[in-house]
Amino acid sequence: MSRTHSPSRRLAALAISASLLFGAAACGSDDDETGADTVAQGSTDEGSGNGDTRQFEQPDGTVVEIPAEPQSIVACGYAVLPLVQAGANLSAVCEWTRELENMNDEEKAAYDAIDKVAPDGDVSSLDYEGVAAADPDLIIMGVPAMAKSIVDMERLEGLAPVVFIGPVTPGDWRTLGEQYADAAGVGDNYGEFKDEYEARAAEIEEAFSEQFADLTFGGICADCDEGAGTITVEYRSSYTVNLLDDLGLNFPGEPSNPDDVHGETLSLEQLTSAFADIDVIVYKVDADGSTPEPLATIQQSDAWKSLPAVQAGQVIEVEHARAATYRTALLALDSIEESLTELAAAL
Repeated sequence: MSRTHSPSRRLAALAISASLLFGAAACGSDDDETGADTVAQGSTDEGSGNGDTRQFEQPDGTVVEIPAEPQSIVACGYAVLPLVQAGANLSAVCEWTRELENMNDEEKAAYDAIDKVAPDGDVSSLDYEGVAAADPDLIIMGVPAMAKSIVDMERLEGLAPVVFIGPVTPGDWRTLGEQYADAAGVGDNYGEFKDEYEARAAEIEEAFSEQFADLTFGGICADCDEGAGTITVEYRSSYTVNLLDDLGLNFPGEPSNPDDVHGETLSLEQLTSAFADIDVIVYKVDADGSTPEPLATIQQSDAWKSLPAVQAGQVIEVEHARAATYRTALLALDSIEESLTELAAAL
């Protein structure tokens, strides 16, 4: 099937230039791997804090020597909010505006107090002088590894050790937060809400999975703008639908181009065919309940109105859809449960 733009390129672009999904989509890259592990090997090299360092294994297998107890961290991308929540020693961050509505008062105050060195999703605009002014002893880049091609790595590495841990899919936030906290030396402080999130997801799955076992679900990226007459379809673990990954629901299909990983851009005509057998459509809504552009405009089209799920009124509108930590994902689960309850009552 033909496509207008490759979402794999879009995922990278959103992580590298303005937009991740996750300030529209919080997006990942197809070229990353997650699962960075640490190899604790204390040494006495000079550095911040007590001067000890350790070896940190990155997702690509390379090892970076980092401070055992970082005292001045610059963080970007998906690393920002987990490190704010964990109380890491942040001296500067890239903006993370996509989750401003999800932050509680304490998180928002802490985030606001930190110097900003790049817009959300645009490390190509990184303020290197601002990074230098923060006097970092560790830089954590929670963006796709391919962003290295547009970041002046030599300049960054001249300031401090640099760790790159980025997502393959938006749903990778479940493991990324722990890795960022580990690198920052605050692993014991992160994950406070993990057990609560997992219990809540299990509760929702138990309540609805049997009733919805025969239904097919399909995701739409509400704020992915690939041009007039096109729409971005989300598959499992994509921008918004990743928040339903743990609920036992059936999201069939995959991109025709494996490089696209979790989503692809279709024409509206192709959407009609692709969603002919989809029973329930899932998409993001803003904090005020409104539908973002370009989906708001697409919803006025005959192609959208002809979709069986739309005609049946079977849609799930997800608030807090850019959640990328356990605490903020709990907010999204509340919204999802409300929609599932309404859907179940109507079946």
